[in-house]
Amino acid sequence: MTIPQDLDEQRNWMVDTWHRYGETFGVFTPEEQPAPDIWEPDLPGYDAKGKLHPNALKHWQYLFPTKDFLRRRYAKHKILQGPSLLFDCLVPRFQDRIQRKWAQDQYGQPVAHEVKDDYTWYDNAIRMGVFQWQVGFSCRSLLCERGWCKLHRRNPQRISPCDVYSLIQMFEECLPGKALAAVGKWFGVKLSPFESKGVTETKRPLRYAVPKQSVYDLMARYRNMRRQHMEAFLREVRELIRASPLTPWHQRLFDEHRAFFSKKVIGNLYRINSPAVKAYLWLLIRQEETARNTRAQFRVSDADMVRGLGITRATARAYREQLEALGLVSVERETTGIAVKTVKY
Repeated sequence: MTIPQDLDEQRNWMVDTWHRYGETFGVFTPEEQPAPDIWEPDLPGYDAKGKLHPNALKHWQYLFPTKDFLRRRYAKHKILQGPSLLFDCLVPRFQDRIQRKWAQDQYGQPVAHEVKDDYTWYDNAIRMGVFQWQVGFSCRSLLCERGWCKLHRRNPQRISPCDVYSLIQMFEECLPGKALAAVGKWFGVKLSPFESKGVTETKRPLRYAVPKQSVYDLMARYRNMRRQHMEAFLREVRELIRASPLTPWHQRLFDEHRAFFSKKVIGNLYRINSPAVKAYLWLLIRQEETARNTRAQFRVSDADMVRGLGITRATARAYREQLEALGLVSVERETTGIAVKTVKY
């Protein structure tokens, strides 16, 4: 193949080459074929501290260096080893496989059914390509049931395409700082943190509206829970919460049948990682119910936990001490006894 010498002809040749490569290897979706007039946007440079804005590394010229980065980072999973830019989703390599899928019935209540979480969900599911002027990633899977994933096709809050920083976070369930550090190290630059550009109006935080009875039913099934049951219990609680609708929340939002759980709850459950998670969930609901009555004061003693959870006093004391050690509850110690005063996220 001869490369034209004329600059205009070179540009036309490059466009034709990109189109043919994209069609062959699935680099571009039809609507995102690269156009010369948007190839060179104004990109942020280095700041006063010598740090580069993360968006600069999303430019299309970093398509293949980004591919090399992912191939090396995930070498043991053998992705992106050929010319194709389709590769397996690595979520199951870093996260638990799911056994139950939670959905909502006609009354809006979560219901569970068994699912088969196998390789067919993830095989060649991720497409890497150029979207407008940026290197990005999208999910093509039609079988995956991880509806809470930010790349999932049926997630109403889907991010498509996402950038390499978000891809690492979704695969490894890590914080943005880890993804920025990994990419920056590979490219030999220091990256500045992402900055919020601000909004014209304050948006209410979102919380999961979780049916209380579903939480109580789940705890009842694991009434005699031991350490060996923790993995299954945590997985079911996590899937129940994630299957519940996200609702704009404010401090005076209450519901007789639903508890409003912050997104931090799931992480806290894994921090506890013991049967004390049942006490934490029960206390969160109890605190919210008490807050509905402005005249009531939230105060839960060990005896209250004994009655509410059907456990012994020694177990209630052990749960309280563990939650206090993790900073998830504040406790008052008075002459009338010891009691939980606040449950935290």
